[in-house]
Amino acid sequence: MNEIYVLTEKNQKYETKALYEEVFPEDKGPFSDWYYEDRCRDNIIISMKSHGEIIAMAHLNPFTVCNKDGQEAPIYYIYAVATKKTERHKGCMTAVLNKSFETMKEKHVPFCFLIPVSESIYTPFGFYTVSKFTPERILDFSEVTSNYDIYIKEDEDYQRRALKEDELCENMEEDLPENPVIMVKIISEKSFAIFSGLSDDATEKEMISWLKKQRIYISESV
Repeated sequence: MNEIYVLTEKNQKYETKALYEEVFPEDKGPFSDWYYEDRCRDNIIISMKSHGEIIAMAHLNPFTVCNKDGQEAPIYYIYAVATKKTERHKGCMTAVLNKSFETMKEKHVPFCFLIPVSESIYTPFGFYTVSKFTPERILDFSEVTSNYDIYIKEDEDYQRRALKEDELCENMEEDLPENPVIMVKIISEKSFAIFSGLSDDATEKEMISWLKKQRIYISESV
C-alpha cells in the first residue's frame, strides 16, 4: 500500500536523496550534497512510500514574492518532481501533487510556480504559463525592483544560496528546457486577491490574466 508523507525535518528528507540522485543523476555529488544539507533546512518534501521505499516526491521550496505596490507573500517553487522509473504511470505523481496543493493551501499561499520540462504535463493540474523564465540572473537587485512588477525577494538566504548554486553549477550540464517558462497555479484565491489588489470575487481566469500582464522576474535558484 502506498503512503504519502509530509516531510519537514531535515533528517527525514534525506530518505528521498537516493530517488533524487536516481532521477537527476546530473546533480549527484557536490550539488545534491549541498542541496540536502542547505535547502532542505527549510523546505517541505511530499513523498510517497511503497513497502518502506520512497517511490515519488515533490519538493516545495519556499520564497517570498514581492510586487511593485509593496505587497509580499510566501510562495513555493515546486522542484524535483520525480517518480521511480518502475512506478511511473500508476497515479503516484497525481497523488503527490494533490497533497502538495493541500499542504500549501493550509499555509494560505497565493500561488506556487514551477519550470516545466513540458507544459502539457502540468496543465491538467491547473497550472498556466504566465511568463518566460529568465536564465541569466540579474546581479543588481535595484535593477530588478525598478524594472519588474513581480519578483522574488532576495534576502540573505536567497543571496547565499544563489551564489553557491552558481558556483556548483558552473561546470554542470545545463538541464533547463530549450525555451523555459514559468507556470503558476493559484492556491488560495483569498490570499491572491490580497497580494494582487484584485477584488475578493475575482475568478481564477482573472487572476491568471492579471499575472500574464505583469513583468515577472524569476531566475533559477533552488
